[in-house]
Amino acid sequence: MRKWARATLFAFVLAGVAAACMPRIEEPKVRVAGVRLGAIGLEGGLLYVRLSVVNPNDFALEADGLTYDVNLAEQTAEGRRWVDVTTGSFEERLRVGANDSTEVEIPVEFTYRGLGGAIRSIIGTGTVDYRVRGTIYLREPISTDIPYDHSGKVTVIGEN
Repeated sequence: MRKWARATLFAFVLAGVAAACMPRIEEPKVRVAGVRLGAIGLEGGLLYVRLSVVNPNDFALEADGLTYDVNLAEQTAEGRRWVDVTTGSFEERLRVGANDSTEVEIPVEFTYRGLGGAIRSIIGTGTVDYRVRGTIYLREPISTDIPYDHSGKVTVIGEN
């Protein structure tokens, strides 16, 4: 066997061993844990959205931050559609212990016009269906970007 072929084979074997030793990372679960009203004005207001980040792994995860895209459901004659509320990033370090969770509070500015028909659900029932998507910028145990997508129902009126 030629010298370059042995070196290539050795490199592939070494890469395989390294990959087998890397921990398998389960996607963290991100959901809205609560929403509280911060301020209200003539054209809109400020909400504080608490995101719960759950680490289902047997090792701690450390991230350099995350992005988020928050949508609220609006009922139309054709059915439910998603209304964009806000998009942004949380650029603080975040650590979630092994099989643990933590919460991150994000200030979200909104306009009544931007909420569309979702405001009727909030006023009528105090609840609204939501969807939050984004990316967590994982730093440890390996540097990678992990997408997340979660939807549910949240109570907006009162403190959660």
